[in-house]
Amino acid sequence: MAHKGSGLIKAAFDTDNFLMRFCEKVLDIVTVNLLFVVSCLPIVTIGVAKISLYQTIFEVKRSRRIPVFKIYIRAFKQNLKLGFQLGLLELGIFLISVLDLSLFWSQTGVAFQLIKAICLGILIFLTLVMLASYPIAARYELTWKEVLQKGLLLVSFNFVWFFLMLAIILLIIMLLYLSGFTLVLGGSAFLLFGFGLLAFCQAGLMEKLFAKYQAD
Repeated sequence: MAHKGSGLIKAAFDTDNFLMRFCEKVLDIVTVNLLFVVSCLPIVTIGVAKISLYQTIFEVKRSRRIPVFKIYIRAFKQNLKLGFQLGLLELGIFLISVLDLSLFWSQTGVAFQLIKAICLGILIFLTLVMLASYPIAARYELTWKEVLQKGLLLVSFNFVWFFLMLAIILLIIMLLYLSGFTLVLGGSAFLLFGFGLLAFCQAGLMEKLFAKYQAD
């Protein structure tokens, strides 16, 4: 009986069991998420923060007991130039499209409907390309033009997967705006772990796509 009890205690505190590995990953994701949220606060650093998020998440998926804070800060410093270039480009296109939509949303003329359709198309296209571009920037040393080119090619060859990612993001946004309660609850979840969890799930797919084209 005592032998069984000691075996149970040993299993409970074994750092290689499933529960401990799961807790490690959760803690890493929460840590990365909080670092990402803080480093996004100036807004103009969002591109650098996204690359750093993906770069750290790739490490979290690959290894255990990694220094998350150290890896994220190092990635942030290494990707300042590229992150600013991608981030400012994304922010500029996003703000122009949203501004045009807000100006013409109540207009019903054919020309205005066309402008709104173009703006929505640009936003969808931008989101799809950036879903591929930031992980590519986190994995490979490329210029911003090369990152965007490879991101566009990756989306073109795997459109179904990236469209599914976009659909999931839109579904999450819709759920958040169901009520004030869901907005507060969902917003709190994203501040704590949401961005990191989405990046973690996406990183698994991106690694398979990278391996597929590297093998080719």
